[in-house]
Amino acid sequence: MIHFRYHLIAIAAIFLALGIGILLGGTAGQSWFSAKEQEFWHRLEARYNQALKSNQALKEQVNQLIAQVERNNEEVIHLLAARFADVLNGQQLYIWRPETAASGEVEQVLGLAGLKVAEYRYGQSEREAKSVSLLILGRETPHWLNSLAGNVRWMRVDNAPKSPTEQWKLLEKVRELIKEVRWEREKS
Repeated sequence: MIHFRYHLIAIAAIFLALGIGILLGGTAGQSWFSAKEQEFWHRLEARYNQALKSNQALKEQVNQLIAQVERNNEEVIHLLAARFADVLNGQQLYIWRPETAASGEVEQVLGLAGLKVAEYRYGQSEREAKSVSLLILGRETPHWLNSLAGNVRWMRVDNAPKSPTEQWKLLEKVRELIKEVRWEREKS
């Protein structure tokens, strides 16, 4: 029979061999692992630098495009002003909007075409006695609109025009509205 001492020596030898293997494997693999880690970080840093350069180039392109859009918008504004200056320049247009509606964009487009824009308040009799051009902003039509005198011409605009094409269409409609009012004044 095998003595207990041999079993104990065999188990100690196994653990000693295992410890030496871990020690040698850890120290010999440390340099290999460190080199791979450094290579990974260098690649990651290179990708980050490339992404920064790409991001900067894209920002420059966006800034150039914004500048070009602004130049094009200025050209469109000059075209709008030139196209509608004969009919709209100096004409009065009243605007009514619900209290919740935002202002500014429509008035800016109309002002660029030379229109004098004023806010309309229902019940101002001196305005209602004359022929009036009225622009209603918003999705709803006010309840009092049907009670206005027949010499008030109006049109409704749901949204502020965003593109030059929409601005052009709005000004065409306003021009027709003002022509109708002018024709009514001349007729009476």
